[in-house]
Amino acid sequence: MKYEMSAENAVIGRSAEDLERYRDKGTAYFGKVVMSAGEKPVLGRKILIDVAKPHLMLICGKRGSGKSYALAVFIEEMARLDPEVRQRVSSIVIDTVGIFWSLKVPVRNNPQELEKWDLKPDKTDARVLVPKGMLEFYRKKDLPVDGAFTLRVSELDTPEWMNLFKVTWKEPEGVLISRAVESVREKMGSLYGIDELISACRNDIEAGKSVRDAVVGRFENVKTWGVFEKEGTRLRDIARPGMITVIDVSSYRQAAGMEGTRDIIVGLLGKKLFEERMLYRKEEEMRFVKGLGRESELPIIWMFIDEAHMFMPKDEESFALSVLLEWIRVGRQPGLSLVLATQRPNKLHPDAISQCDLFISGRMTARPDIEAVSQLRPSYLHQDFDKYYQEMPRAKGYALILDDESEKLWLVKVRPRFSWDAGTTANAFRD
Repeated sequence: MKYEMSAENAVIGRSAEDLERYRDKGTAYFGKVVMSAGEKPVLGRKILIDVAKPHLMLICGKRGSGKSYALAVFIEEMARLDPEVRQRVSSIVIDTVGIFWSLKVPVRNNPQELEKWDLKPDKTDARVLVPKGMLEFYRKKDLPVDGAFTLRVSELDTPEWMNLFKVTWKEPEGVLISRAVESVREKMGSLYGIDELISACRNDIEAGKSVRDAVVGRFENVKTWGVFEKEGTRLRDIARPGMITVIDVSSYRQAAGMEGTRDIIVGLLGKKLFEERMLYRKEEEMRFVKGLGRESELPIIWMFIDEAHMFMPKDEESFALSVLLEWIRVGRQPGLSLVLATQRPNKLHPDAISQCDLFISGRMTARPDIEAVSQLRPSYLHQDFDKYYQEMPRAKGYALILDDESEKLWLVKVRPRFSWDAGTTANAFRD
C-alpha cells in the first residue's frame, strides 16, 4: 500500500533513507512547530516522531511543566499506530504515581481545542495491571484496573534479595539468604515460592537464632506485598503485540520496608525482556533471510518510565540501573526502546543523558538540572541551553526537541490529550 506524507508534516527521529521509504508511517503525532514565540505563538507544521525503530528518549522539565503529560501523549499515539506497525510493537508503562489509568477514559472538557488539532475526545486502548496484593483495594475503590501481575520468586538471585533487604555479603543475614536460595534451587529447581525459602532459613543449622528470625521476618513481610509467587505472570502476558500495558507500582512509593520493590519489579521485567528479545531477534533475522517477514512471538518493546531518576540514579547502585544501562548500550539491535521522564535530570545517571538520541524538554530554571542536560549540546546548537529556556513561552505545553538524526532543535507546542489527564494538580474545588 502506498503511503502518502502530507506537506504539513515534519518527521523527526527518522533517517533520510527511512523517510524516503516509509514517509510518515509508524510515527507519533506529538505537536506542532512554533513558528514565532511571541505573546500569541504562531503554530506551523505537525511534528511527528518516529516510533517504528528503537530510540532512547529523554523527557525533562521542572515540576508542572508537562513532563508526564508529554509522556501520556506518546502513549496515546502508540494506540493509534497503523495496524501493521502496531502489531509489531508492545508498549509497557511503569507508572510510579498512579496516573496513567486515566488513559482509559475520554477527556470531557474542551472538545473545541481538540478539533483545532484534528482530534476528538477518545479513550486509549490500554491494560492497567497492579500487584496482586493490591488488586482487591483497587477494585473496591472502583478504579479501572484490568488485572494483576506477580513476579516469579525464582527469578530473584541472591544479589536481588540482598538488594531488597538492604544487606550485604559481609553480614550474616546475607550469608543465610545465599545458602537458603542455593539449597532450595538444588532441591526444587526453578519452581519454588517464599514459603520454601522461609523453611530453608528456619532449618539452617549454621545460622544463629537471631539471624534466622531476622531473615524469616523479612521473607514473611515480602509475602504480604502480593508481588511474588511460585509461577508469576508470564512475560508474554505482559508484552503482548499491539498492546499498551500500564504497570502501576505507585502503591510501593513510600511504604516502609518496601522501597526497593519498584526497583526489583522494573529490574526483573527489564532483564527478562532483554534476554527474550535477544533470542527472538535472531529468529526474526532468519525469517527475513528466508524471504519471510520479520515477525516473532515477542514484539519489539517500548518501555516508558516516569520519574526515571528513581531507577537510574547518578550516585548509587541499584538492580534496575544495571539492567537499564544494558538497554541503553545494546538495546537498539534487539529492538528495545526507552522513554525516560524526569524532573530531576541532575539526579539521573549521566549515560541516560549522553546516549539519548531524542531529547524533549519543558522549561527548566534550576541551574543543576540545566547543567546536567548541557552535556548534550552538539556542535550544531548555536547557543547554550539556558538561553533556549529563557526564550521559551512561559505557558504550559511547550517543549524543546533535540533530534540527533536531523541535527536540529525544534520548539514545539505539544498537542492536547484526547484521554483524561489524572496528573493535574489537586485543589479544594469540587468541579
